[in-house]
Amino acid sequence: MNELRHRSTTEEDRLDEISEKDHSFTAVQTLLLKVIEKKYNNVHFRHRAFLYLSLFLLLLIYFSYTLVQALQCHNAGLTTAFEETLDQQPVFISDSNKRGFAVVERSGERDLYLKKFRVDKLRSDSLPLNRHLADYRPEVCKVKLYKKTRLTISVVIVLDIAPPSVVLRAIFSAIRRTRPENLADIVLYAQKGSVDMSEYIYAHSLSQTVRIVTSPTKKTLSAARNEAATYAKGDVLVFIPEASEILPGWAEPLLEAFSDNPALLAGLSMDEINGETFAQVEHVPWHLISIPRWDFVTAAPIEIPEHEQKRRGLLPYPDASPVRTPVLQFLPWAAGKEHFLKLGGLDEGMLGTASEVPGDILELSIRWWSCGGEVVYLPCSKVAFVTLSGGPPLSGHLLAENQLYNSGRTATRWGSQYSQFYHEAVPKSRYQSASHSSRLEHVISSLSCQTLNWFIVNIAVDWNFGGKLIRQGAIKSTQGDACVDAMGHDGRYSPGRPEFYSCHGGYSQRWVYLTSNKQIRTETGKCLSSDPYWHDVITLDYCGEGHQWRWEPVTGGSNIGYLIYKDLCLEYRPENHLLFYVPCKQTASQQFTFEIIPP
Repeated sequence: MNELRHRSTTEEDRLDEISEKDHSFTAVQTLLLKVIEKKYNNVHFRHRAFLYLSLFLLLLIYFSYTLVQALQCHNAGLTTAFEETLDQQPVFISDSNKRGFAVVERSGERDLYLKKFRVDKLRSDSLPLNRHLADYRPEVCKVKLYKKTRLTISVVIVLDIAPPSVVLRAIFSAIRRTRPENLADIVLYAQKGSVDMSEYIYAHSLSQTVRIVTSPTKKTLSAARNEAATYAKGDVLVFIPEASEILPGWAEPLLEAFSDNPALLAGLSMDEINGETFAQVEHVPWHLISIPRWDFVTAAPIEIPEHEQKRRGLLPYPDASPVRTPVLQFLPWAAGKEHFLKLGGLDEGMLGTASEVPGDILELSIRWWSCGGEVVYLPCSKVAFVTLSGGPPLSGHLLAENQLYNSGRTATRWGSQYSQFYHEAVPKSRYQSASHSSRLEHVISSLSCQTLNWFIVNIAVDWNFGGKLIRQGAIKSTQGDACVDAMGHDGRYSPGRPEFYSCHGGYSQRWVYLTSNKQIRTETGKCLSSDPYWHDVITLDYCGEGHQWRWEPVTGGSNIGYLIYKDLCLEYRPENHLLFYVPCKQTASQQFTFEIIPP
């Protein structure tokens, strides 16, 4: 090595001497060539040159690949970050795991796919499987440090009518946004009529993570989820729709919540993805929890009550902590596997389809609380669901029949002592008989679960009417098609003014009048009371002392009467939709009736 270094130095000295004596360019050039020739004969120099050349070629290949990908994204109407736009996109489809091949859309092909799959299949096929989605969670969710846990997740997807690209995007989003050590498996439940995903799973080398469970018959969503849960390996079961995508940062808040309480039933927060453009839309609900309605199928959304806000205020990062809720409904949800199987899972006797079973999650929520579990909503764990076009693949009549039957099953199991409220909320239930689930009845009995009365008093405190029912239904004026409507304020924490609105029989027009406290209430625990700013106007606020009303029939036994508050009568004014209470004049504009109006 020293000899080589000495030779190089000697040549440089000779170069300096020649430069001083002979300034001709030819002499210098000749000497430089000799120096380079001798250095090239050096083995170390050749190795170093080969290394630099290889590195240069790798960088050239990388930048070329990046350029090609960017051009493909540009052709598909996407940015390099795979962010969707609302502009009209060219039609691109996948062909044997390749993307970017343009085809000419045949006449009516897009409408045909929308009718068959209820999403734009051509648009879905043009998008990458691992595309980027925005993180719209609150900032506190992003900065909070979550504790590590060894719990594992099993994602359960029941297949129905979604095209393969939509299902694959749900799978890739779960794999990409969950740590490998926390993702046990993804269970696909395939049944008669659903898309065969086996060849796609094999083509994308997903066999080690994705497990396909097949059923030769068509089952309801509840029955399919129960069976799929028995094949899952994870500690936490996460049930998501087949048309959905998991969003960034979803796993850490979920696992932390279940590490604190394994017997948890948790609803996940949601964003929306347009089923035609596949653009992500931030979903910011003004409510975070739900309480059941007396039909035992649907739930009323309300803001976080004051008592729950105080409880969360004592916790670190209160805005990111789980929110206790009486029931869940229509959310992607998760459950501790051990407790889920212990409680018997979902009620498989409820009627429904492979995509919807009305009231099954609501019944599970009541059973979960009553049998020692806890139901929460996780604001920092988010899933985006694809909004399907064309409405539910079920006729309105059949959907109503399913709701009626399922409400009867839940009411028979839990609400026998509140049958008056149930029959008033669902008049057809008087002529409907619902069967029992002996399997779940045995589970409830063996675990010594609490009653619905315990659930109302301790959990759904805003659902507690108490006392004997005097009147229930829509408060309708005798002077026309005008009913007292909550106008959306029944679920908000702040007060709001109800109005007279055309009668439709919906939940915003259902009122309850009781003997125990003489209050006119909504199903969400709000009462008609005096407005703090307008002395002659009625507002809607949380019930308190002094909110008593008096019902005086026009004649004895009449269903028409006067609603009196603080010795003043409620009055309907066609020219003003607000609720006024004025001195009683016993006029027709001050006469009302409680009516059960079918929605």
